[in-house]
Amino acid sequence: MEYVQTVLVQIAATKLDEASGPQGLLTELEAHRDFASAQRGFQGMRLTRTANPEGNVLVVVETRWSNNNTMADYSTLKNNVAAIIEKHSGETVPGSLQVHRMEAVTSDRGEASAQVYDRLSLALLIPVGVMAFALLVVFLLSRIYLTLPGDAATPLAAGIAIGVLLIAWYFSANPTAPRWQPVGLAGLIAVFLLVVGGWAYYYDDNNHEVKAAPEPVKTASAATGSPVAAGAAEIVMEDNKFVETAITVKSGETIKITNNGTAIHNVHIGPFTASFCKAAGPDPCSKPANVPGGTTASLGPVTLAAGTYDFQCDFHPLDMQGKLTVQ
Repeated sequence: MEYVQTVLVQIAATKLDEASGPQGLLTELEAHRDFASAQRGFQGMRLTRTANPEGNVLVVVETRWSNNNTMADYSTLKNNVAAIIEKHSGETVPGSLQVHRMEAVTSDRGEASAQVYDRLSLALLIPVGVMAFALLVVFLLSRIYLTLPGDAATPLAAGIAIGVLLIAWYFSANPTAPRWQPVGLAGLIAVFLLVVGGWAYYYDDNNHEVKAAPEPVKTASAATGSPVAAGAAEIVMEDNKFVETAITVKSGETIKITNNGTAIHNVHIGPFTASFCKAAGPDPCSKPANVPGGTTASLGPVTLAAGTYDFQCDFHPLDMQGKLTVQ
């Protein structure tokens, strides 16, 4: 079922050349097709005129809509067929403008199939597409946030939230915005996230590479003769806490790092000259610098002078702190 708005008007015979010119009524009506096609529920537009070469020319403009509501919405716009004709009243015969709203009656099966397809696309395909796009945004943003240091991730998240609000405000305040605007904006966002998020995922994946820890060297115990591990210092992490916050090691000893949580953590020994340590940086740091959940890493050999030092997780510096004593 279609709803048709039919607009009829007569162009004065003496004004036909003007109406056909670059700024004339017929030219503007034909250009109006692009605007109408961007409106919700638009099904098509046809512009016809009488073929007689003499006398006034009857112009008929039909716009077809999927339902009565979308046709009514279009009729209330400032830029519609009737408004364009009224703007060119100097080219038309006074009192000849007529606007009719009609309901098309048809039994064409092809049209019925098209309507079923349109309903399915609105009820199923569009929500699925929006969900897939949202999941892509969430995944890629998470990779970007994990790659950035904590003092940069928070401002970025705030900026993105403000941007989302501004975009929502713009489209809610401009419900008749051309279709290419939201489509183009979504395309730009997708390309940006794919490029930046893909880079972050690649960088993060390489930076999280964990090499197998060497087998502990075993020596004979002086008391019993049984083998013991040469270096038993270990820092165990769970989500947002160190299991032991006071660790003692000997100079030259390598510390085993174990992440029993699900989040990414690390171990950074002060004095903190960098806000986020790197395995090859100036501060003692776990190798790798970011330790994924369920994996192990190492730190050392510790060559610090004898004394007590602070250590922390750079991802959770307020919750995960401890003291390291070097003998």
